[in-house]
Amino acid sequence: MLKRTIAFIFFLSIITISSVQAQSEEAQSKKEVLVLSSYFQGYAWAENLASAVVSRYAVNRRLTVEVEFLDLVAQRDSVLMREKAESIMNTNDATGKEIVILIGEEAWIMYRTFMKGAWKEVPCVAVFSGEYTFSAKDYNSGKECVESMKIPLEESRRGFNAALITDPYSIHETIELALQLKPNTKNLALVTNSWQIGYLSRYKTRKVLEQYHPDINFIDLNNRQMTTAELQNRLMTLPKNTTVIFDSWISQNQNATRALYPDNAMRQIVGQLTGDAAFGLYDLGIRDGALAGGVYPTSDEFIEKLQEVLSKIENGTQPKDIPLIQLDNAKRYLNYNTLKAYGIPEELYPADAVYYGKPVSFLERNKVYVIIGLIIMAFFLIVLFTIAVVERKLKKKTKELLVLTKENEAGKTRFIANMGKLIRNPLHVIQMSIDMIDTNHLSEDERRMMKIIANNKTQLINLFDDIIDLGKAGLNDFQLYRANVNVETTLSDIHETQEQCNNLEFTLIPAGREHYVYADPKRLSQVLTYAILNADCRKTEGQVEVKCEGDGKQVKIWVMAHANFQDKDKTELFDAFNDRQPYAQSDRSNLELPLCHKIMEAMGGTITLQKLTDGKWAFLIEMSESSPLKSK
Repeated sequence: MLKRTIAFIFFLSIITISSVQAQSEEAQSKKEVLVLSSYFQGYAWAENLASAVVSRYAVNRRLTVEVEFLDLVAQRDSVLMREKAESIMNTNDATGKEIVILIGEEAWIMYRTFMKGAWKEVPCVAVFSGEYTFSAKDYNSGKECVESMKIPLEESRRGFNAALITDPYSIHETIELALQLKPNTKNLALVTNSWQIGYLSRYKTRKVLEQYHPDINFIDLNNRQMTTAELQNRLMTLPKNTTVIFDSWISQNQNATRALYPDNAMRQIVGQLTGDAAFGLYDLGIRDGALAGGVYPTSDEFIEKLQEVLSKIENGTQPKDIPLIQLDNAKRYLNYNTLKAYGIPEELYPADAVYYGKPVSFLERNKVYVIIGLIIMAFFLIVLFTIAVVERKLKKKTKELLVLTKENEAGKTRFIANMGKLIRNPLHVIQMSIDMIDTNHLSEDERRMMKIIANNKTQLINLFDDIIDLGKAGLNDFQLYRANVNVETTLSDIHETQEQCNNLEFTLIPAGREHYVYADPKRLSQVLTYAILNADCRKTEGQVEVKCEGDGKQVKIWVMAHANFQDKDKTELFDAFNDRQPYAQSDRSNLELPLCHKIMEAMGGTITLQKLTDGKWAFLIEMSESSPLKSK
């Protein structure tokens, strides 16, 4: 009995030890990713990079990703850097880190100066702007940059398992772009702050002006010398023929001022304060028109390069073996509307720039369709020419040949009429192929991808139909079939269809009586459906509400919702040639509402966007009211 007891205890001990070892190995194999940002939380450029890292590791690879916003950029304090580094080392185990991502030069200065021991061997990628870096001592001094302070980037990573991705900061190129657009410039004002990159900006700007434009006076506007209020006053009183380049701004008293004028807010009003076009050094403020333009790599290019480096590291390459990476592919970016607003002549605009807000001509917008049309026209011209030659040679042929010729002409007419169907057929074949696929053996991701493909096919067909309809609108060729239409019945049919097919619910507010309009039933239903769908995709809360009212002369149909429309949408939403991005949370086409506008014009009515009270907006469809007894 004693032997059996001893054997049983020995067996349990082996099982327990094996379980503990397995748990230990699992814990060791589960690595974490650490992201250290130099900036405060909310700074867009850094958050975009951090989000890309989280998506790559936390979402795709199921690793734990910790993001720390160190808020070093406005401090210029090496003691704070040391405290941050010691805190990181005390709360994190270097051996448990898959990789460390450093965003901003301040984080790199902190890491290479104060992180010790095993942290030097952890794979690390630093992303920042500049052609060199500084020591923590020179960083802490707050002195303007001189040659003796510079540390080459390659030298700075010696002793660390680190890869560096840097933007050389295209200050010279941006200055030349600004001077090309404003050739009468006598003064160049640079707005900077005490961030590390501000020192680089001031240093390089002085060097460029001294070497290439010694006749232009440099005006240094930085927050080491003035407050936010003083900066605003100075911008409003700059001398004539002054060009402003905005780098960044944050007050010396950051906690008090960040709530009043954070970096982005000052960037938004700099053009208003100067009354002239201002320029920027990176991908902020130019897309939305606050600044006129600049030369820089975009945030997307930074993220793309970071993803490439991370892929190399995941495939076994050590970061220290990856050559220094500099984003030297900066392009010129300009906001067309801002340039026009400040009266800069269009003949000065560089042809090789990328323009935001520039109107796209009909030919550019429909290039593919124009080419197809030209091919078809060429084909018909060849056919017609061939027919003319044949007819000239065969004038004396019999009546049967004349009949055959008429049949050929009829065939050409049918060919033109069927072009739309022929172009859509391949899309329907794609849908049939998708429907025939057995989805039982597919994974959840594969099913979702099949659904995305099917949805995009449907959107493409709808978009093609809208383009054809807009073409008909241009030719006044809607071929309307008017009848006396009961508005309430039409809305009820739409309500039932959308609820059953699209799971879309909206509220029909009962009317006191029935209303009739003299219109094409199909086209009226199309307009009402598009209005309801577009209101639903832009709503912020509640349901879309639809009501109809009439006074015997006019029928008004209101499609109402709490939505995030803007005053400019009253015109832009109905303009087919407005170069705007589709709404991010919707799969609706930008052509639907312009098409509704054209259809209502053809039927003698109108569709407009109206702002109501309590944050509500409404699409208002108006038509003449008709009698229920009116005949076709």
